[in-house]
Amino acid sequence: MKKINTILASACALLMLSVTGANSVEFKAGVTANTMAAYANAKETLKDSGQVTSDEAILATAFASVFAEVSSDDLMGLGFGVSYAPEVVDLNKETRTFSSIADNTITEDNPGGTATTEGDSGTTTVDAKINDLLSLYFTLPVGDTGAFIKAGYIQATMVTEESLATGSKYEDVDLTGTQIGGGYEGSLGDMAFWRAEGSYQMWEDISASGSEAGAAGGKNKIEAELGSITGSLSVGMKF
Repeated sequence: MKKINTILASACALLMLSVTGANSVEFKAGVTANTMAAYANAKETLKDSGQVTSDEAILATAFASVFAEVSSDDLMGLGFGVSYAPEVVDLNKETRTFSSIADNTITEDNPGGTATTEGDSGTTTVDAKINDLLSLYFTLPVGDTGAFIKAGYIQATMVTEESLATGSKYEDVDLTGTQIGGGYEGSLGDMAFWRAEGSYQMWEDISASGSEAGAAGGKNKIEAELGSITGSLSVGMKF
């Protein structure tokens, strides 16, 4: 539903700009080659033992996207655009082995403090992909220099593909955030153009819970902080 709403919002914005006057409106469309460097600080809490595993990671990826834009001279060249990338990155598969936790507490049921074990033992394989990166953005030219600034909304889907020793599964996670950047655009003849740009993505923190509750009613939980920077090179046509 969230993606439908954003697509509808983009369509409305395109319509609003297009009615400002046919002679003042310019449409652009093209393809983009992107490189992204991302940082993640993640923490996982297991449902039964409460064992916490944290990790920091930096990844680099390259992906392609398509875009469409409309701008108006009546609005100082202000433009609105939509870009979409079906596949962004296939995260590295990671395998971790968890050991059962010993319990040496002396209780009425365990007077000798004999070791007993809880769940959360076995091998966990974690794998995920980030797909469907959608960006809705505004652009504003800086005079007639060819330079421009850009800001907008971003969202993507993290598709989880894991095998957890705890018998739980994480659902797919919606990633949302904002981006800001800028770049330079030059002409390739009368109707074609090229563009180079850079942007910084500020993703909202994510939190996801597992599908099954443990003995104490808790669930596996993942929390993560994300950030990324992207460099892009585009070619397209203007009408």
